[in-house]
Amino acid sequence: MQHARTAKTGTGAAALDVAGVSHSYGPKRALNDVSFSIAPATFTALLGLNGAGKTTLFSLISHLYDTRQGSIRIFGHDVSRASGEALRRVGIVFQARTLDLDLSVYQNLSYHASLHGIGRHEA
Repeated sequence: MQHARTAKTGTGAAALDVAGVSHSYGPKRALNDVSFSIAPATFTALLGLNGAGKTTLFSLISHLYDTRQGSIRIFGHDVSRASGEALRRVGIVFQARTLDLDLSVYQNLSYHASLHGIGRHEA
């Protein structure tokens, strides 16, 4: 999945800024140098064929997966370094309420708590 970079607004940080993000599952590359920026107060849709990397990108943005190459910022907050601050500023609604079977119950609960800005101690 590759996307052209779009401009930030002139009045501060982008709502979402993805810069040079790549991700692989072993030898299979799911994302290759993806970069784009979404201005605040705009609507954006992510479309693509099955296997295009949409779920992988969303998992990186929501910090389910660690970003190994590139950076993701939400309103200027780096998702890898300050995930609580970054994720507090977005609403995430899943298509269906399901648990990630690759995670333990504790990991699922911790992940969903972090999506709602709830820290580890409180969760």
